[in-house]
Amino acid sequence: MTISQGMTYALAAALVALSARAAFAPRGAALAYGVPIPEETAPTPYLEVKANRDFVLAGLLVVAASASHSILCGALFVGTIAPLADAWTVKRHGKASDTAVHLGTAAYLIVAGALAASGH
Repeated sequence: MTISQGMTYALAAALVALSARAAFAPRGAALAYGVPIPEETAPTPYLEVKANRDFVLAGLLVVAASASHSILCGALFVGTIAPLADAWTVKRHGKASDTAVHLGTAAYLIVAGALAASGH
């Protein structure tokens, strides 16, 4: 197993955990995401969509990690769009300071993609 594959499997596991949290504890997940749900508001179907998206992304990452380095590299770089979009969403609807985890995830994907590109 290469470093980039290991990083990808770790990220996929984290995405599965995030997916479960969004599905079973939506208020906590929304708060951790950076856009809390007001107390008087019921959790929305959008959180279910996020849970589904994270679960599917995890599966796609596992498939990509099992393929060639070039496919893994491409998947990681394209996958960077999701946390960047999340950071943008949080900045628009939450606090800019809550974007750090999303930007950190994007950086993680870029590093893993660069390692995959170099065969590591």
